[in-house]
Amino acid sequence: MKKTASALVLAGSLTFFGAGAANAVQNYPAPTPGGVSDNTVAPGATVTFSGSGFIPGEAIRVDVDYSNTPVIVPGSGVNSVIILSELINTFTTNSDAQGEFSTAITLGEAGTYTLTATGLESGKVVTSVVEVDPAFGDDNDAKDDGLADTGADSAMLLWGAAGIVAVGAGVASVAVARRRNA
Repeated sequence: MKKTASALVLAGSLTFFGAGAANAVQNYPAPTPGGVSDNTVAPGATVTFSGSGFIPGEAIRVDVDYSNTPVIVPGSGVNSVIILSELINTFTTNSDAQGEFSTAITLGEAGTYTLTATGLESGKVVTSVVEVDPAFGDDNDAKDDGLADTGADSAMLLWGAAGIVAVGAGVASVAVARRRNA
């Protein structure tokens, strides 16, 4: 019984600590917040993405990632592909003499867009998030409240589900081993 309890405690600890660590590694080191003209816009709107701290005249790669609710691509049952985020645009721009950049980006359909600028020489990363909300033009309820996003994301949920499956497999293997020994 002691071995079973120890195995369950170890598996549970790995599940929760592993999920948190996997989620933390995703954005470590933390990128510098960039500026965006509007944090919430209507579909088809253009925002201005800007940042500073780059080498003067440095080439900067700008990535535009789109995410919405997870999309399951049809496949064969369990082997279906789930798309959580999709890189929809990449282009380069240059910083000015003060190491700053500013570029206009048009955002299409509703969802969340993550704008990331990476200095190709310095490695400096600047990021910003923009929500495209079809109801934004209709009322004033859809606005940025200025608070940080501290909730769990879908990656954390997937890692947690994988951990629960691992705990279940551990419990099953302990039960089988005990039956064989008895």
